[in-house]
Amino acid sequence: MNSLKKIIGSLFLIPFLFSSCSKEIASEEQSLDQAPITPVAAQASSVDEPIVLGYFPSWSETWAASGKPSKLRDLPGHITHVFLAFAKPNLRYQKGSMSLSGTGIQTPYDGEALKETVSILKARGTNVILSIGGETYWGSQAAYDIDYQQIKDFVDDMGFQGIDWDYEPSGSFATIGEPENVQHFIDFFNKSRAIMPKGEYLLACAPAGAGALGGLNNDDPASPYAYSKRNSVTGESDDKLYKATEPNEAISLFGFSATGHFIPVMKAVGDKIDLVAYQGYNTGAASNRKIMYDAYKHYADQYGFNIAAGTHYPNEPWGPHYTYDYQTIADLSEHIASKSQNDGLMIWQLLLGDGNTSAYGYLHVGSQILNGVSRSTAIANAENYPGGGNGIPNPIPDPNDGTDCDSAAAWSATASYAGGVYSTYQNSLYRAKWWTLGDLPTSGDVWEFIGSCSGDDGGSGDDDGGSGDDDGDCSSIAQWSASAAYLGNAEVVYNGTVYRAKWWTSGEVPSESTGDGQPWEVVRSCN
Repeated sequence: MNSLKKIIGSLFLIPFLFSSCSKEIASEEQSLDQAPITPVAAQASSVDEPIVLGYFPSWSETWAASGKPSKLRDLPGHITHVFLAFAKPNLRYQKGSMSLSGTGIQTPYDGEALKETVSILKARGTNVILSIGGETYWGSQAAYDIDYQQIKDFVDDMGFQGIDWDYEPSGSFATIGEPENVQHFIDFFNKSRAIMPKGEYLLACAPAGAGALGGLNNDDPASPYAYSKRNSVTGESDDKLYKATEPNEAISLFGFSATGHFIPVMKAVGDKIDLVAYQGYNTGAASNRKIMYDAYKHYADQYGFNIAAGTHYPNEPWGPHYTYDYQTIADLSEHIASKSQNDGLMIWQLLLGDGNTSAYGYLHVGSQILNGVSRSTAIANAENYPGGGNGIPNPIPDPNDGTDCDSAAAWSATASYAGGVYSTYQNSLYRAKWWTLGDLPTSGDVWEFIGSCSGDDGGSGDDDGGSGDDDGDCSSIAQWSASAAYLGNAEVVYNGTVYRAKWWTSGEVPSESTGDGQPWEVVRSCN
């Protein structure tokens, strides 16, 4: 879901770009010589709160031994649903084997560890759903050799809450509206629902964002968003109907070859669908993304499914002609909240961040607004969210509020930290920018310095705001190392003196690198 597609355009056919990619990464599978287990049917959680959903690429997962943390296990608590990407449509799985070989899932650990991971998330109230297909796995006719029973067996053994049909025929949305592919989509739901009962399994899908708007080839004259009503709905002429890369409100959304492709699917099997997480990105320069939600909502009200409006982090691969940010996420979330208490957001993909913003932060803005928090507060606290499932709390301490960082846990080299988690190290407060394990807060670029831990004056017990006590004890401060990298505000001891880095530095001797234009400044002497 993250690759730029070749744009194939004509006057009346514009392919709908998409972003569901599945990397082919070879991984070793551990064979298990054990007796088959009796699978427990996955219990699908009823949707009684706003949906906050993210795609998690299995190839980005970190190793996790039993009971240990990993990127997937440490997802922040505001994420309610996870699409684990991607399984092969024609996956082959032997019931009870716990083997991932042949499934397409590319975690670095075996099925037993995956089952434990799903169980950990499930216990926290996070629904883990197996995403099937993506961009890569629909590339041949063999993909349609689907054994629905083996999919169900895999879902049961791993404890997934259900499946997501991420259908992109031949790795594209360009032909998804053709009758053959519409029928495939219908078949997916009819055949999987036949053996995965509603109420026990969640069945989801990720159609094109314009899939519920009326199109030239797939239309619904009775819909408020019918093709014939496009001009009144958007307030625009057809001048840019087929000029998707030129700025427009929404008229170009009616001109894609994928427009309307999901209308016949909903009419045929809408009552069999639990969740539609449409891909509301890579849709060109159209700025009114709310219209896609409204079109799906028209059918959701008829058939009873929930909606997660798809967003993207970072810039969309196509162009980018549109960029999601805190403000646009807030706009969309406010719009959804005004129409539903149970719909929400989806994002491709989790784990990404640039040091200032993150996919987790985008979803946190949406989660707050969907749950009644004001727009200004939600954006201000975009990256301040509770940590993942590693038991590490994430308070939001103020280093200048007279506390001494007691509410933040001391950093541990063996603990994993989700983005936004606070920790203390060398008498200073740091916040993780994104998921991290083993990275020293004072080195690298994954931690943000917040401030020195305070006693009663916002410093750390001495008048100069440095680390340590007024008596000159420097035992809690690390000795400078020529091989280490230090971020701005990191403190070290060198030859009995405490130095503070002004900015990132490595290899520069503190005593020889102070003054104007130099990276170190003297804080105080040690006893």
